[in-house]
Amino acid sequence: MRHPPLQAPLLWQTYLGFWIAGITAAPWPLPSLCCALLLFFADARLWRAARTALAALCLLAGFLTGYWQLYGCPWPALLATEEQTRQTGQPPRVCGIVRDMQGLPDNRLRLLLSDVRPTYADSKDGLTSASNAAAIPPDAANSTVRPLPGKLAWTWEAPTAAIALSPPLPGQTVCLTRRPMPAQGFANEGQTDWGLWLAAQGVRWRMWTLGNQGEPRISGQPTLSARWRESLRQDFVGALFPAQEAAQTHAGGADETIAAGASAPPSHNQLAQGKLTQGKAILLALLFGDRQYLNQQTLNNFASATLVHSLALSGQHLTVAGLVGLLCVLAAARVRPGIYLCRPRAVWALLATLPPALAYLWLGDAPASLLRAAVMLLLLAVYFLRGRPHTTLDVLCAALLCISVASPLSMLDTGLQLSVLCVAVIGVSLPWLRVLAPEPDPAALKRRNGGFGGHVNQRLRRGAWALTRIFLVSLGIQIALLPLNMLLFNNMGHWFWLNVLWLPVADMLVLPASVLGLLLSALGLDLAARAVLDMAALPCQWLTDCLAWLAGANLLQPPALLRPHWTALPAFAALLGALALKAGRADLPRAAQRLLLAGALLLCVGPALRTAERLSDHVRLDVLDVGQSQALLLRLPGHVRLLLDGGGSASPRFDPGQALVAPALTYNDAPHLAAVLNTHPDLDHMGGLLHILRVFRVDHLLDNGREGKGSWGEQWRAARTVHHSRALVRGDVLTLGKPSLGLRLEVLHPPIGEWDAWQGNDASVVARLTQHGRGLALFLGDAERPVLRRLLDNGDDLRAEVVVAPHHGSATGFLPEFYAAAQPDLVVASCGFENRYGYPSQPLREWCAAANAPLYYTGRDGAVRIIWPARGGSLGPPAVHSARP
Repeated sequence: MRHPPLQAPLLWQTYLGFWIAGITAAPWPLPSLCCALLLFFADARLWRAARTALAALCLLAGFLTGYWQLYGCPWPALLATEEQTRQTGQPPRVCGIVRDMQGLPDNRLRLLLSDVRPTYADSKDGLTSASNAAAIPPDAANSTVRPLPGKLAWTWEAPTAAIALSPPLPGQTVCLTRRPMPAQGFANEGQTDWGLWLAAQGVRWRMWTLGNQGEPRISGQPTLSARWRESLRQDFVGALFPAQEAAQTHAGGADETIAAGASAPPSHNQLAQGKLTQGKAILLALLFGDRQYLNQQTLNNFASATLVHSLALSGQHLTVAGLVGLLCVLAAARVRPGIYLCRPRAVWALLATLPPALAYLWLGDAPASLLRAAVMLLLLAVYFLRGRPHTTLDVLCAALLCISVASPLSMLDTGLQLSVLCVAVIGVSLPWLRVLAPEPDPAALKRRNGGFGGHVNQRLRRGAWALTRIFLVSLGIQIALLPLNMLLFNNMGHWFWLNVLWLPVADMLVLPASVLGLLLSALGLDLAARAVLDMAALPCQWLTDCLAWLAGANLLQPPALLRPHWTALPAFAALLGALALKAGRADLPRAAQRLLLAGALLLCVGPALRTAERLSDHVRLDVLDVGQSQALLLRLPGHVRLLLDGGGSASPRFDPGQALVAPALTYNDAPHLAAVLNTHPDLDHMGGLLHILRVFRVDHLLDNGREGKGSWGEQWRAARTVHHSRALVRGDVLTLGKPSLGLRLEVLHPPIGEWDAWQGNDASVVARLTQHGRGLALFLGDAERPVLRRLLDNGDDLRAEVVVAPHHGSATGFLPEFYAAAQPDLVVASCGFENRYGYPSQPLREWCAAANAPLYYTGRDGAVRIIWPARGGSLGPPAVHSARP
């Protein structure tokens, strides 16, 4: 049989699966253990004592390795740094060595710094004083200050023109005045902490600056490799954006002196106005991985159309390296045909592909997915030279073994995970591709069609066959990654078929033309390079314009969908594995039968948990981790869900409503809310609700009747009109669920008839959740002391077992008499991690400690869940769970 059916993995590959499952078990214990058990259940060869023990040993070794690398850093250094910063009252001067520089959309740079040493004014080391804190010697490597553990990721937004022309390069030293923050993401159920992605790169700290904030200083010489790469990039940018265009973009806007004769890069705002600017920016992203000149909207459009992987440097772009290698072999064979007597043409082509592939790896700064492809290519060459039979999965597993041993935490990198899964899907789907789209027989086509017309018809048939296989592969990848895309990106990928149109153009036309333009620009042939790059940018710009039109017509935005429970991931893997083993076989193998059974059972877990949740009679309050904003989800018997505020952010690139609140609401649940209540239209409480109201089915919209400010206020006004909002005032009582449950939401503020007296934060809706008069929770929005005193003067019953601290736990929202009247069993504050305001405030911390009332806050504990369990006709005492132990 020329093409045998899919075989079971080799035994060492199965053990590799346990090793990788152990590494990922450090942050994700249950999913990783489930995958390991599924692997054990499917492979009957492991059902022996010795092999079972070896598999368990691989799992344990992987877990210990991942746990040590992920959590074994000396965190006491963090506490010392935080305490010293609070005592001195000013940030340190931070110096570090640049290890990597990446261009991010909207004119931003991300620098990875190592050997980072923070030094403080009047520190015990005697290195600095308050008068010369900004004059730390740039060569901090010789300092006696102990470096921070791990790397530091510094995001530099809107760097000056001179820096954009010559950014900091690996090997140079950077110093600036800024406090390093621990790299911690958001912790909500069903969402991945992006801090793990940073940890996969060894990053433990982060900083953010705008423009000249922190007085950054760059010194030292970059490495030789970095200088060569930057020289090529500048030549490419100079040909991509002519000097006249660059001069126009910086006219009147540059605050730095640019050397005469230098070609300044265009600014982001000017790029956005150019006709081909985004198309040209795509070329820079494809070659160098530099997205600095892309705007975030373009990137969002590519992500919505499931095309963003084509902008990332990955194995699919090594096609150009393969073309270069094949052309070199064909040219060499013309001169010396005898080379085919030593090795087959396929082996020579593969060997000739390695140098340009490694050059592309160096040019793209070795991202994880491209590194995986390069390692696979190298191992494939080894397999060919040794004459050993191999499959796609053999090469993939060998590459994973090398990468996981060299850098275990790279297994947590989302880009690498998606890249590996795509290659795995291609590998297991090959038997079905041969069945569904068999390769045309050239001899049969030649006999059927003779002459010139027949030759054209033969080429058309082979082209149609190639496009069909691309479509089937894209469809298979999209189906296999469906639960993962919905879980991670909340996108089912209904525009995946655009890959069939775009990927051949990108890999066979755009990328080769870009490489040719790079070579021409490096040789100083700018006019020729510019002509080639303008041609290469045309299809990129056409695609960008098409996606922008679809986005403007609201056709790209994926609908809000139920995000599957994590058990759907191993379930799909098991079902697709069973389907792959069936191809080419008359009967279903035993391993496939076991996979089919396990996949069917796992697929039922999510619906079973969802049904149990909907039938339960408990009351649940989720205080979501949304940074320095607030979003609360109240879940009541009968599957009645009420969202109080939706978070918000002033950043044009980050919407907590879309990125955090919507995924939390749709995790194993439908995008439906009985009501949305906005306490007041400040951006940090209202901004995220705009997305929720656009994509969710919301039965009622409740607010305080006030208007928002600026453009956000206009959008809020339109949303209130569409949803026929109702303003709440003191005395309103909302019956929640069935009246027999006795659950009510009593509105205590703002009072009716005193519209002008209460504005801003003090106009927040204050509501109390009760059951048969028993105070369960008190929601206060951003109410401050005047409101709290008014509530006390009104003589209202303020008792509540849970108090959501007003104004994120600030001192302006703290009144001891109010908390004494509320008598809370616990207090929860929604505030950002290590926020600059110091929330929760010290007075609130001290009161909770004195009253023996636990204080939870999202910046430290992640999302906080409070459950009142049903006990007969009443509710038990609240039980608290936090996303971070």
